[in-house]
Amino acid sequence: MYTCIVAGFDGSDAAKKAVEKAAMLAEKLGAKLVIVTVVPTPSILLGEFLLPEPVPSQQVLEAVREGLDKLAEDIRGRYNVEIETMVVEGDPAESLLDVAKGKGCSAIVVGRRGRGLAVKLLGSVTSKLVNIAKGIDVIVVEPEK
Repeated sequence: MYTCIVAGFDGSDAAKKAVEKAAMLAEKLGAKLVIVTVVPTPSILLGEFLLPEPVPSQQVLEAVREGLDKLAEDIRGRYNVEIETMVVEGDPAESLLDVAKGKGCSAIVVGRRGRGLAVKLLGSVTSKLVNIAKGIDVIVVEPEK
C-alpha cells in the first residue's frame, strides 16, 4: 500500500497526533516515515508587489531542527520505523507535496485544526493540500475532543 509516508509537523498538538498516527501506520506497513517541518516564507505586501522578507535566521532553523530531531528520537523509541526528518522553507501545503513527490511517498498525514469560518472543516494548510495533492493520498487526523 504505502512504502513512504510524509507527516507534516508544525509543533501543534494536532500535528503531534498526526505524526503519532503516521508512525503507527508506517510501522504496520513497513513504510519509511518522513517527518517534515515547513518554515513558511515570510513576505510583505508593498503596493502591488509581494516581496519576500529575509530568510529565517540560522538560530530559528537550528531550533526547529532540534525540536524535530527530538520528536523523531521519541518516535524511534516507540515504533520500529525508519525515520527521516526535514526542515524546508516555503508554502506549507506546496512544500509537503513537493517533499512527498521528491521522496516517492504516496501519502501525507496532517492534523486538522480549524481557526476561522473558512477553515472550520479542515484548516487552511490541510484544505489547500487536499485540493492540490493529485495522486498522493492525504490522511487527515482528527483532533482529540
